[in-house]
Amino acid sequence: MGDIFHLHHVQIKRTEITIGIICALVGFLLVNQLRVQRSLSQQLPALTEQNLGQIIRELNVEAESLQREVTDLRIKLYRYEREEADKKTILNEAAQKLENLRIVTGLVGVEGQGVQIQLDDKKGLLGSYDMLDLIQELRTAGAEAISINGRRVTARTAFRRRRGGLWINGSAINSPYEIRAIGDSETLYQGVVLAGGIRDVLGSLGGVSFEIAKVSDLSIPAIGREIQPLYATPIEEE
Repeated sequence: MGDIFHLHHVQIKRTEITIGIICALVGFLLVNQLRVQRSLSQQLPALTEQNLGQIIRELNVEAESLQREVTDLRIKLYRYEREEADKKTILNEAAQKLENLRIVTGLVGVEGQGVQIQLDDKKGLLGSYDMLDLIQELRTAGAEAISINGRRVTARTAFRRRRGGLWINGSAINSPYEIRAIGDSETLYQGVVLAGGIRDVLGSLGGVSFEIAKVSDLSIPAIGREIQPLYATPIEEE
């Protein structure tokens, strides 16, 4: 992301220099025309009518030429400004897509409204599939980020049931489980408490209590470490 903003800064500097040069040229042409007119105005009393007519014609030709140059420079300035605006839009869109990708993959911590679930499994009845079903229900309801007992859950998160407990990515997590999900709090809540839904299914297990609450300000941490792909590479678009 730093490379994008560095490129953005360099392009802005180049455009500012180009625009400055164009503005300086326009100013130079206008000042030069004024100097010529001032010089001629001082000589007019000593000139004949024929000479004056010739000078006026020459001035008109020069004025038209200067006007064309000024117009051309203004068109170039307009084009540079449009190109710069387009570049800014593209860079801003790229930066936003990158930030969205970092959120989805869990590379940054996030905060916002959502729901918080307290799942107490006193008898160790919950299996990995039960937790996966709950995570899937939250995602279906629009959860943008999820954590369990302070651990970020992403598409690469693996659940296992081992030695009477649940494990996430090789680390044990203990009951009670605190599940946080960020998204529209009302939609998430209704998606979980729907009659016959995941709350009823898990709550029907003897010894399992299920509580859910809407929260206006939740925080979810980033994943512990970034996973670098070893074999997968992007497909180049033609």
